[in-house]
Amino acid sequence: MSLWSQMGLQEGTSVLGIEVQGLYDYSMFIIVLVFSFVAYFMVKIVGSKLIGRIYSDNQLLEILWTVLPFGFLLALGLPSIKLLYLMDEIDLPEASIKVVGHQWYWTYEYSDVRGSSYKFDSYMVPDSFMEGGYRLLEVDNRCAVPSLLCMRGLITSDDVIHSWAIPSSSIKVDGVPGRINQVKLCFLRPGVFYGQCSELCGVNHSFMPICVESVSVEIYTNWIIENHNEVLSSMNKGDDSWTWWGLLAAAVKAVGKSIYWLGSMYAMFLYYLFYYSFYVPGKFVVLSSWGFAQWFVASSFAFAKWCVWFMDSPVEAFVYGVGYVVGSVWSVIVFVVTSPVKATFWFISSIYKGVLSFGMFSYSVFEAVAHSLTSFTDDGFHGFVMEQLNWNTKKFLWIIADRYKNG
Repeated sequence: MSLWSQMGLQEGTSVLGIEVQGLYDYSMFIIVLVFSFVAYFMVKIVGSKLIGRIYSDNQLLEILWTVLPFGFLLALGLPSIKLLYLMDEIDLPEASIKVVGHQWYWTYEYSDVRGSSYKFDSYMVPDSFMEGGYRLLEVDNRCAVPSLLCMRGLITSDDVIHSWAIPSSSIKVDGVPGRINQVKLCFLRPGVFYGQCSELCGVNHSFMPICVESVSVEIYTNWIIENHNEVLSSMNKGDDSWTWWGLLAAAVKAVGKSIYWLGSMYAMFLYYLFYYSFYVPGKFVVLSSWGFAQWFVASSFAFAKWCVWFMDSPVEAFVYGVGYVVGSVWSVIVFVVTSPVKATFWFISSIYKGVLSFGMFSYSVFEAVAHSLTSFTDDGFHGFVMEQLNWNTKKFLWIIADRYKNG
């Protein structure tokens, strides 16, 4: 949560929150750099008494002050576009939480487990009932979510437009009456995270806080199943036929998700492994440097033989070398004069191959730079998060299946 005299953003509690925090620091660095540069020259110009009466233009300077801002905008735009896309990305959530905004409280509904719907209202705790916590942020019923498990939040409203926002996770979703917006919920660690309604919704807009408690997968799964069991027992159903249907549905869903996830992961892994390990280097070598490599090896071998010959018979080797160079130049002249069409075609094709090789190399460099600019966390962190997500997903499905099996 925010603290007094805090200059930056809140500490990120999700991958997206960490990426947004990195983008903020990165953007502030560029902004301060540009501002300092402009301020320095403004002070120099204002304080200078020199006037260039004959200084009309400078092409290089004009190119620089056109290209440099474009580069800065590109450096700011690439990570912004990527994060904008990631904010709307939902990756096969294991469960959903429906959030309904009211004047002036929130309702949370869990309806993915055991064929029932468990919901509760969340009101702000008044000062007279406060027993710890933060004033104007603590609620009587917290929204419980598992840590390191992919969840989906469905946000809507029952009366006016609200906005469900958790700044530390870079989450801000509008709740619009008659519409359902979705957001990815994936917290990196257990904890309690606070937010507030971020859309003016009436006189008590400031008194409908958001409090999300992230717990371990085991605690969350047992908690949600126990609450659903209470709901089902209160419904006083006479038979337990729904249990087998629920078990079958959970098993089919788990098997389908596992097959889809494993297939997509293996396909993506093999694709990128083949593409970046074999196809891109092989294509670059074959198309761009195969002919040059052959010529270089043959020329190096011939030059080495000539050097050995020169050490043994310098006069003969020198005469042969001069004759070879003159003969090669003369052959080129004869080829150009006698076959101008072929010579032109060879020249154009050589230029085309050179430009193509340079373009492929430039694209590879640009791709590497773009990847480094659009990600503020390293690949090791991504791998760790994915490993924990996969493990927690398995635990979640195992616990659900075990509780279904045991009734």
